[in-house]
Amino acid sequence: MVRVLGGVFGIFAVAALLIWLGPAPAITSWSAQAALEGTFAWLAWRLWRRPGQPARARLFWGAAAVAGALKTVGGLVRVVQFAVDPAGAGRDITVSTLVIAGGSIVLLAFLLTRPGATTGRERARMWLDAATVLIATAVFVWSIALIGSEQATGPLEIAWTVIGSVITIAAAFAVVRLVMIEDAPFSRATGAVLAAAIALFGVSHMLNPQLAAADSRGIFVLRMLPALALVVGACVEWLRRGPARTSGPLRPSPVTLRLPFFAVAATQLMLIIQLPIVGLTIESWGTVVGAVLLTTIVTARQGVVLADNERLVHRLGETVEALGRQEERLRHAANHDHLTGLANRAFFDQHAQHLGSSEPGHGRAVLLLDLNEFKLVNDTFGHHAGDDLLKTAATRLRRSVRPGDTVARLGGDEFSVLLADTSADDAVATARRILRALAEPVRIHGRTLRPAASVGIAASRTKPFESLLRDADEAMYEAKRRHSGLQLHPDSTG
Repeated sequence: MVRVLGGVFGIFAVAALLIWLGPAPAITSWSAQAALEGTFAWLAWRLWRRPGQPARARLFWGAAAVAGALKTVGGLVRVVQFAVDPAGAGRDITVSTLVIAGGSIVLLAFLLTRPGATTGRERARMWLDAATVLIATAVFVWSIALIGSEQATGPLEIAWTVIGSVITIAAAFAVVRLVMIEDAPFSRATGAVLAAAIALFGVSHMLNPQLAAADSRGIFVLRMLPALALVVGACVEWLRRGPARTSGPLRPSPVTLRLPFFAVAATQLMLIIQLPIVGLTIESWGTVVGAVLLTTIVTARQGVVLADNERLVHRLGETVEALGRQEERLRHAANHDHLTGLANRAFFDQHAQHLGSSEPGHGRAVLLLDLNEFKLVNDTFGHHAGDDLLKTAATRLRRSVRPGDTVARLGGDEFSVLLADTSADDAVATARRILRALAEPVRIHGRTLRPAASVGIAASRTKPFESLLRDADEAMYEAKRRHSGLQLHPDSTG
């Protein structure tokens, strides 16, 4: 395929040289166009037969092959016409010209009938962007082709100029859709080149009166560009790897975001150029109307963009709040026991270390307790009853201590309470409140239970947390051995 590209550029270069130096530039130009369009038809046919092509891509390239064949036939007929009657062939609109136009319209129809992949506000923004390009193109058509100098005069000339203008405007719209929507039976680069080829064809016929007035060798070179662009587009598609793109969401690019402003700027520039030259005439009035329409549409587009931004900001705020709540839930789950809602061992250790690193001299105490005969409750009434008993014990523990004290479930039926700014006597008093609260009867699964616990107490102003927890553990097992309910470790002070 690289050789094909080299060959078509070689044809273009040789034809351009012969047009500049040879005796029959029109025949050379149309012969080169026929050769290029024939190459395009052949490449489109190969793409139609390419294995693995989706149905829509096969349909497009099959029609493109037919369009290329029509344009090739039209080009060959033009060669004959210029050879027989050079003067008449340059002025008349012939059947061959209509055949060539029909080939371009076939390709344009596929560019315009591709299914859109947008909905709601995205679709509205796409149409507004497309409208800005269409109006800017229409202003160009009005000012140069229909009203400007060397404009069309005769009925056939005007009709042909209008046809070329419509093709140009439609091609501009197709380019906008192609750039903005991730959906085509070909790659984006291929579609852009094909749309450019059709646009070049439309411009050449839209400006037919101006080109005819300046019918020079350079114009014959420029007339080959649409055919060259068609072949390049087919080569680009052939070199592409992988399946054709499928429908997808709207993905604005920097080009599409700035496209409406480029259109407004171009129209304003045209108006600035026109007014000093022609004054306020029908030509400049058309540009004024186009500028007003463009400004209105761009304003509406910005309104849509602002509404989208507000919606996105609102969603972002909701997302941030949701993430904050989720983070709080995760932090709570990481630091708390899922069954009782009390602090877990990790949070208890962290808080104890923080308390241990605080200003020395403040008394602190650790209460370590477990429920007596909890295993018997589990074995007799089931694990659900045991879970309910743990939940009840956790609730009563929280109610028996101060708001600033830390209550944790260390595992199984073992709980711990960390008391800050307290004395050994206050710790013992707290343990007695806990035992009284736990001993109150509780109804679980239709049975009345009287929970009991053993509490070990360790208090100090100077000992580290690890030592207090070890002392409380020894005191708890001593309370179990003595069946005394609670036991203060003998090394406790304060």
